[in-house]
Amino acid sequence: KVRATESDEQLCEARAGALTSALRGAMREVIRSYSDPTKLDKVSEAHEKVDKVKGLMHDNVRKILETHASLEYLQTKSTSMTESADKFLKQSTALKRQLQMRNLRVKAIAGLCCSALLLYVLQPFLD
Repeated sequence: KVRATESDEQLCEARAGALTSALRGAMREVIRSYSDPTKLDKVSEAHEKVDKVKGLMHDNVRKILETHASLEYLQTKSTSMTESADKFLKQSTALKRQLQMRNLRVKAIAGLCCSALLLYVLQPFLD
C-alpha cells in the first residue's frame, strides 16, 4: 500500500531518519494499528478471553464450595433436629404412659377407698 503510493526510487532517495509526508502518514497509521496487541495478535486476544473465563470459573468454583459448605451445615442441622424430634416423641410417649398409669392408680385407690367406706357403712346391716 505504501509502496504503491511512493515509488521505489523515492524510497531509495530518502535520507536516513527522514520520511516524506506521505510515508510519515502511512507509518503513523501502521504504528497505530500495531500498537494495540489485541488487534495484531489473535493469540493474545484468545489469552485475554481465556483469562476472563478462568476468572469466572474461579468465582463459580468458590461459590460452589461455599454452597457445598452451607448445604453440609444445613444437613447437619437437619439431622440434629430429626434426632431431637425423635427423642421428644419417645419422651412424650413415655410421659403419656406414666400419666395414664398414675391416673389408673388414683382411680384404683379411689375405688378401693369407696368400696372400703361402703363396706364400713353397710357392715352393721350385713350382720
